[in-house]
Amino acid sequence: MDDLVDLTTKKSLIKNQACFAQLTDEEATELAGILAEKRFSAGDTIVTEGDPVDSVYFIVSGTADVRHVTIKDNQPQVESVAKLSEEDAIGLNETGFYSLSGRRTATVVAATDMLLLHLRIPAFHGFALAHSHVSELMRRYTATIPS
Repeated sequence: MDDLVDLTTKKSLIKNQACFAQLTDEEATELAGILAEKRFSAGDTIVTEGDPVDSVYFIVSGTADVRHVTIKDNQPQVESVAKLSEEDAIGLNETGFYSLSGRRTATVVAATDMLLLHLRIPAFHGFALAHSHVSELMRRYTATIPS
């Protein structure tokens, strides 16, 4: 199956994430090359709260609902905490990888049919090892974010 997302769009989605904005054009091209396209239908669960973080997703098209479970009156309550759409990422925030615990902090469900770009964490680690300054760039960027 041919890719639906062209290289320029992939690179734009990568560079749109603040933690990757400092990558060179060549690095963004290389990282774009390891992204896999994934489709989800409306209602599909993309990631589940509490699961290990094994990947991140870049949203090409569609919208998603971010849900978090809380306990109210000794009963679990599912609360919608955010909406995600084109150019957003699942598993990244402004400082880089979202979860410090290594576990998903929310469930994300496709609100519409979606096309996503999937980046597996092991593939990213391989990329970062091949470009040793990438981890340092991300660390420096994180240090500039006000707490």
